[in-house]
Amino acid sequence: MHRSRPAVGLSLALVVAVGVMGGGGAGRAAADPGPGPGRTLYVENYSAVCSDSGTGTESRPFCTVQAAADVVEPGDTVRVLGSSLSAYSQAVTLTRSGTSDEPITISGAPLPSSRSQAVLATPASAPALTLKGVHDVRVESLAFSDEHHADVVAVTASDRVTLDRLTVANSAPTVAVTGTAIGVDGTSSDVTVARTSIYAGTAYGVRVEPGAARVTVTTNVILTQQRGGIAVSGAADADVTGNTVFAPCATAISLDGGSSGVVENNVAAFLSNGSLQTGACQTPAAPLYAVSADSASRVTADYNAVTHQQSSSAPARTEYSWAGASYTTSGAFRDGTGQGAHDIDGITAPPATPSEHSPLIDSADATAPGELGTDQEGHARVDDLLVADTGNGTGHPDRGALERQDTLTISADDDPTPPKGLAPLGISMKTDATSAWGAALTYSADFGDGSAPATGTPGTPVSHTYTAPGRYTTRITFTEPDGTNAEKSYAGVTAGTATPPATALSVAPDTAAGQVNGGFARFTVPAPADPWEVGYRTLSFGDGTQDNLPADDQGPTQTTHQYPAPGTYTATLTQTDLLGRTTTARTTFHAADAFVATTSQYDTEKTIAAHGVLKLSAATLRADSNGADAVQLQLATSNAKASGTLTLYPHGTTRPGTGDATFEPGRTTTTETTVKVTPTGSVDLYNGSSGAVTVNIATVGLQSHAQYADTYHPVAPVRLLDTRTGTGGTRSPVAGGHSLTLTAGGTHGVPANATALVLDVTATTTKASGDLTVATHSTNDSVVSGPYWTTGQSATTQVVIPVYDGKVVLRNESKASANLVADLAGWYGTTANGSEFLPVTPARILSTRTGAGTGKVARLAAHGTLKLKVTGAHGVPATGVTAVDLNLTVPSPSGSGYLVAYPDGTSRPGTYALSFAKGHTTTARALVRTGTNGEIDLYNAGSTSVDVYADLVGDYDVFPAG
Repeated sequence: MHRSRPAVGLSLALVVAVGVMGGGGAGRAAADPGPGPGRTLYVENYSAVCSDSGTGTESRPFCTVQAAADVVEPGDTVRVLGSSLSAYSQAVTLTRSGTSDEPITISGAPLPSSRSQAVLATPASAPALTLKGVHDVRVESLAFSDEHHADVVAVTASDRVTLDRLTVANSAPTVAVTGTAIGVDGTSSDVTVARTSIYAGTAYGVRVEPGAARVTVTTNVILTQQRGGIAVSGAADADVTGNTVFAPCATAISLDGGSSGVVENNVAAFLSNGSLQTGACQTPAAPLYAVSADSASRVTADYNAVTHQQSSSAPARTEYSWAGASYTTSGAFRDGTGQGAHDIDGITAPPATPSEHSPLIDSADATAPGELGTDQEGHARVDDLLVADTGNGTGHPDRGALERQDTLTISADDDPTPPKGLAPLGISMKTDATSAWGAALTYSADFGDGSAPATGTPGTPVSHTYTAPGRYTTRITFTEPDGTNAEKSYAGVTAGTATPPATALSVAPDTAAGQVNGGFARFTVPAPADPWEVGYRTLSFGDGTQDNLPADDQGPTQTTHQYPAPGTYTATLTQTDLLGRTTTARTTFHAADAFVATTSQYDTEKTIAAHGVLKLSAATLRADSNGADAVQLQLATSNAKASGTLTLYPHGTTRPGTGDATFEPGRTTTTETTVKVTPTGSVDLYNGSSGAVTVNIATVGLQSHAQYADTYHPVAPVRLLDTRTGTGGTRSPVAGGHSLTLTAGGTHGVPANATALVLDVTATTTKASGDLTVATHSTNDSVVSGPYWTTGQSATTQVVIPVYDGKVVLRNESKASANLVADLAGWYGTTANGSEFLPVTPARILSTRTGAGTGKVARLAAHGTLKLKVTGAHGVPATGVTAVDLNLTVPSPSGSGYLVAYPDGTSRPGTYALSFAKGHTTTARALVRTGTNGEIDLYNAGSTSVDVYADLVGDYDVFPAG
């Protein structure tokens, strides 16, 4: 039997100039061992979600190998996933065992094959891997980096252990070192070291210590160790079989200390390398094979080989040392000891894989203990048709770790032609292939569509027609006369459908724990009916950026995107199939803001000159937070030299003709308002008065499109507290310097877990001047100022206040009593049925003096109602609006009273939106729920007609905004 090998897998060669062997024992051709009867535990140190406190699933792997080693059970497989970016720099100790039926496996085999092999970096303090007191354990396909030239893998007090397809690699040391790549201590038994590559870097490649028993070292490639390639001392039943050891400065294989065992089928390669044969080379004249006098009677040696670098300057080297006697040739060794009847030497140019026609080919003992049916790379032992068999037994093994393979050359232009087209699709394919060993070939072409394979001899083209649409893999198998074969695959013959596969696109905002990131979109692309036909997909987000999506997902594809600012964006998915045809799908995402409550504090106090502008930085306003688009502020004015209006607007923009607060000499006023900020967060505050005024500014909340935060829930205005009537539980004025606690959570539709309340708070029947504060009911109070008043005045201010238990505390800061009123306008909390905010450029949408908003110049009559359309203009959507953020102003009223603001189409509530006094211009913020027709109603509860202004600063849209 012999097995063909494709040309892409040419034999490995030794690169003598740098002392590095190409290829290695990574097991590229070996099968994935699979999870076994137990679990598969994953280790992935570069994963963003890895955790050593988890369970080691593929979706949440362990970060360290030790974490998996501490919990692995019999039958489990530990999958150590590799990365080209990160090695595992740790000392791992395994103390848990398997059973004979359910061993423990630790595997670094790439999963999937596109991954890098896992690498464990040896620390200076301990071996990278220690198997301590274990049994029935298999370690495979791991790589080790040994920059400290120390011990790498240690097997101690352990039984039934297999180390397979490992790699130990690092640069050759330039000074003497003492480490061992793989060590087996004297209390271990039944240990196998197989198909492993050990590069220069330690004193010993494999070292077995006195007392060990039944140790097999087979089919390994070991390169240029300082003191010995394979060293067995005082071990019983040691089988050293089929290894290739390059030994320029040390013994390749040695047994001493009364060891017993077999040394067969090995290749000891002597090569001269000046960079290695320096002071770091401790025994440059050591024999290649050495068996001590106390071991010679217990050791059998045969079918070994010695190869020499092809160099006339190579110094003389003893090939064998047996029982204290030295032998320079295999013939002298055979004659002097009776061992090595089939040993050979005198072979030049030592490659890792035997060169064609080498005496190493088909000359080993197939019955040698520990001889494997595959070589170090997983290739079968095969019969080279160009070389006569001189070995023993069946199986045709070559000496050493690597088997010479037949080179099967398959023509590069044998691809199916054409590779794509509409079904039915006819293709033609060449079948050119040759065997380096001259074997006669036949082929069988499987077209992947269930049809019978086509057969023939190389050189005869084959044709086929794909009748049904699909993407097919054509496999052509070339077979030699004895039945062995080799295969080549051609993936990607596309017989397309009559029309390109359709596509679709949907989007939703991102939510977490009841909050929303209003500008963070989650796009979903359902799998097309024919995913195999999709070539590539590109998603343009509508903001000038795009992303490439996986082309052939069998299920829905999801991707996310953070938009840079609030607004309406049209995302477009362009899907191109394998035939170059495109289909598109579009969806609209409305990026909006969610509310971030802040602990209010007066962030700045400044006096603004007449007609002066105060620039407020992002840091001052706390608007330098992620994605902040607007801030909710409380403005408190004092020391006014003349009456006037304050106007807030984004820095660098044209000042609008709107007002956020009004003031006059001799009075302190407070009002809350919302202002849109620039991308840098800066805001300008303009004093429209002819005199200076002092302003205290506090931030009470942010509106952000890039933070998980709360949505707004507007309500039809409802009274929570009125100490005149007993509403809210108190029926008496609140004395000066005293407080009352108001419970809002769990009442009037406000949930107990609401995070903030929007209240219109009023002081009335006041006995002395004063002010009102509103605070959260907690140890970490957030306090905002309510209205200021003069004796006998009724005053109203809207406030936003965080809540933790649904309660707020109202405190009368006056020296005399006052009745307190609190009306609910809305609350902030979880996303269900909530609304998101959209800031707009400030605009005056109502002026009874100019007719803006109503179409006529007319005051709002006493006890009259004004309907105001607030949707469909000034940047406010026509539909989906739940509330508007307004600043209401009553300029110079001729009498006292209050305004009621409420949704059109509902009953007028008995609540206050703004209280005004005769002769005093008053401004107040009003978050007003809209009617289903997009209108709000303003009712004048005063006894005289008044002018009214309404300035728009933003709107709220039903979640998700649309």
